[in-house]
Amino acid sequence: MEHSMKLVETHCSKYLDMFGECIKQYPHTWQMDCEPERRKLAKCAETNPEIVHIKTVCGDEFHEYEKCMIENRADTEKCAELFTTFSDCADAAVGAFTATASNPATVSKASPSTGSSSASSNER
Repeated sequence: MEHSMKLVETHCSKYLDMFGECIKQYPHTWQMDCEPERRKLAKCAETNPEIVHIKTVCGDEFHEYEKCMIENRADTEKCAELFTTFSDCADAAVGAFTATASNPATVSKASPSTGSSSASSNER
């Protein structure tokens, strides 16, 4: 998850700063008052291929975590396990994306038994 957060920081720092400042300005009502800033940040994040991959692979985990956060605004600690599940998924998704993007053969080399079956299915 740390890597994916760095991606957002690097790729969308302007919008992340705007959203953060809005939250500081409206600590009790940020969910409503900062919606335009949240949407701009989300739109920016959607332009990064790695972030899009995380959203595709880990969408269910994220939605469960997000739902928990909304339902437990007063006690967000209840959502820690769901956050960990999403975070682990995001880290694995970024790792797979990076390995595939930098060297598609790396995935096959990492698990030789799948490499041969993957090659035969590509030939079909």
